[in-house]
Amino acid sequence: MFQVPAGKVEGKDVVCGYLTVPEIHAQPDGPTIQLAVAIIKSKDPNPSTDPLVMAQGGPGGSTIDTYTKLLLSNNRLLSNRDIVLFDQRGTLYSKPALMCKEVDQITLDTIEKQISPDQSNQLSEQALQACHQRLAQEGINLSAFNSLENAADIQDLRQALGYDQINLYGVSYGTLLALHTMAQNPQGLRSVILDSVVPPQTNFILNAAQTENRSFSHLFTACQQDPSCNKDYPDLDKVYSALFKSLNQNPAHVPMTDPDSGKTYNAVVDGYTFQDGLFQMIYATDLIPALPRMIYDAKNGKFDFFTRIMEIFAFDRTMAYGMYYSVLCAEDANFTPADQNLTGVRPEIVSEEKSQPESMLHICKNWNVQQLGPQAVQPVTSDIPTLILTGDFDPITPPDYAKSAATTLKNSFLYEFPSGGHGEATDGPCQASILQAFLDNPTKPPDGSCINKISKPSFFTPSSIVGISGLIPLLNLQGTGAIKFLTLLLSLLFLLSAVIVFPTAWIVRLVQRKSSTQPFLARFGGLLAALEGLVFFLFVAAFTVMMIKMVNANDNRIFFGVPGQARSWFILPWLAVLFSIGMWVIAIAAWLNRYWNVWMRLYYSLLALSGLVGVLLMAGLGLLVPVV
Repeated sequence: MFQVPAGKVEGKDVVCGYLTVPEIHAQPDGPTIQLAVAIIKSKDPNPSTDPLVMAQGGPGGSTIDTYTKLLLSNNRLLSNRDIVLFDQRGTLYSKPALMCKEVDQITLDTIEKQISPDQSNQLSEQALQACHQRLAQEGINLSAFNSLENAADIQDLRQALGYDQINLYGVSYGTLLALHTMAQNPQGLRSVILDSVVPPQTNFILNAAQTENRSFSHLFTACQQDPSCNKDYPDLDKVYSALFKSLNQNPAHVPMTDPDSGKTYNAVVDGYTFQDGLFQMIYATDLIPALPRMIYDAKNGKFDFFTRIMEIFAFDRTMAYGMYYSVLCAEDANFTPADQNLTGVRPEIVSEEKSQPESMLHICKNWNVQQLGPQAVQPVTSDIPTLILTGDFDPITPPDYAKSAATTLKNSFLYEFPSGGHGEATDGPCQASILQAFLDNPTKPPDGSCINKISKPSFFTPSSIVGISGLIPLLNLQGTGAIKFLTLLLSLLFLLSAVIVFPTAWIVRLVQRKSSTQPFLARFGGLLAALEGLVFFLFVAAFTVMMIKMVNANDNRIFFGVPGQARSWFILPWLAVLFSIGMWVIAIAAWLNRYWNVWMRLYYSLLALSGLVGVLLMAGLGLLVPVV
């Protein structure tokens, strides 16, 4: 189904297969579908017999695509249990997959155009109608792809794999799926983890404008209350509103590259595009600290960070929109547009969201799936031990949703992360420790004291980051980045030769008992060259180690520079500048006064040239950062 990461062995580290289930569980002898399954094996020689089964959100998201690489490359989530990933019916790796290439094509057709929300809705409705027609012609019963059938699949999965009990994790829509499983098939559930909760009794479509508005306001307030953020990015709310209007009047044009085709588009970024991107980024806890800076960068015409992240969102082709609309139209389309509450919502969001409920009803009318009725929207009552995780910045499933679900879950423990976005379990060691403690003993509240240490976002400001303009092109070896980096290494290696050559020359003279009558500059020249080589080496080595650590930690500060704690290291490049000037003075003096023989003078001149080239390359890569 997917490429196993290097160093991992299929059949040992991960076991893959397909589970065949009835298309309609009430018709066990009827048509069947296949669910893709990937089991991440525990490294513990005696793992627990109750695995963690994970369900992704969407609906329509791929659990396998989301988690396999993460868990196989660096599984910090669990160590003593197998983890079972399954792509829910209709999603990416399962068969059939309700993918809508017609929707994906809209991005390619419009990315270089400015379109209004109404035009966007119209294009989406047309694309989804074409997708529906194609899927129906393929003989797919779209009414079979809903949460109740989906939940019944989990029971089949447990039985097929031979587990007496499982621990069920759901995130976003996966929590709704888990809640339906608790209601329909509680047998075999040892514990449940609900991460960013969608309670069945809440219609998130009608609340989308309110929840988005809440997260934006929360972001602006958090920056205002943070002294460094407020100092560097004052009046963030007003700046954003002005930026939204400005971009709609005069859109920016930025390069965005489709990773699948390699084609680069001159993408239009208007106010709505920017707002959509910001909304998507608030989902990710580790992106939230960068957003005030991103807004101010955009205000100043810089879209590097925005473009880098938006490429991931814009060209994602893993979402099964057919599954998304089959579920929503069967379960959440029982409303009227007038039910939408826009009271207190900022005008930028109202202008985009006010037409969404009506557009959804148009889509659902054409999608034409069977309605599930009241059984799909009843609160779930259960005494199964349940861990509930929620993030305070979550733009789509806010903490109130989690609290609503918890009221009818007798044995539930709710943990709110003040700096969290959407989906908490894999955000860090604190979340992992809470999850692990709960699974070790689901009847006891886990120790959540670590939450106090991550009580607010640590915003990216000039005081917390040493800005390096050429860092991303350097890391990706884009453009001339590879040539510059290779040239820098060659210059460094040649400079380091001074560490060997000059001491060797001194030893030779000592052995030959040749007295040195050279002036101070000539004698000091070798030491200066060796010092410049060592300074260059220390800086490049420290910088490389820092980059490796940031990449391995998925530290988003790397998009802007390096941690502020590294500021003192940037004294070294400026020492190299001073040493380079000194070497040129000595090189010129050596030719004028004939300090050494011709070959040594030529060698020293080349050392001075290497030092100069190294300094110029560091300046070009943005590494000559003032120490402030």
